[in-house]
Amino acid sequence: MNEETSPDAADDTPETATSSAGASGHASFQSDQYYIRRQFFKVLGAAFHIYDGDGNLAFYSKQKAFKLKEDIRVYGDEAMNEEVLTIKARGVIDLGMTYDVIDSASGTAMGAMKRKGLKSIIRDEWAILDVDDNEIGIIQEESVALALLRRFGPVGQVLAPQMFDGRIGETSVLQFKQGRNPFVQKIALDYGMDTGNVLDRRMGIAAAVLICAIEGHQK
Repeated sequence: MNEETSPDAADDTPETATSSAGASGHASFQSDQYYIRRQFFKVLGAAFHIYDGDGNLAFYSKQKAFKLKEDIRVYGDEAMNEEVLTIKARGVIDLGMTYDVIDSASGTAMGAMKRKGLKSIIRDEWAILDVDDNEIGIIQEESVALALLRRFGPVGQVLAPQMFDGRIGETSVLQFKQGRNPFVQKIALDYGMDTGNVLDRRMGIAAAVLICAIEGHQK
């Protein structure tokens, strides 16, 4: 860049999770709205269909079965011809596990997601980490009171569907909202408030899939 940036202006700029939302070059990462649905009849491992705001299949995700370490892949199609993201746990499953997010095409680390285990007992909470494991953002259930209500099984989910808010610093970058049907996992993803592309959409999609997979089988 040729233009000079004043120190004051730089201080007001929120830190980004990675580079820009379009850095991957994959057209499906350009949408502001997505819908993710867990595949119902899946015996071994979890699988998810991710649709863009126009209802087109954008991604397909599969969680590998019989793995001591969580291993989730995101593909550009249901035939799994093009792997676009890899999400891998650093160790054997525990309450505070960290999951690395990798751009499969380039092998580049995008950052990581860390589940805040003790806090998540009451209110689900995840930290967004940069490539150096610095915490730069957070994704959490929007209300402690509603989070407690949801712990009372399907009735709580119907009355108060799970919702997550995400921030990088003080900047709102995403919202995930679970559908009311407690038996069909369907989540609406909205990145529309992130007008400055603070959060790379690859990290956003990885976060959504990871939360669906991990929180889904722990409830």
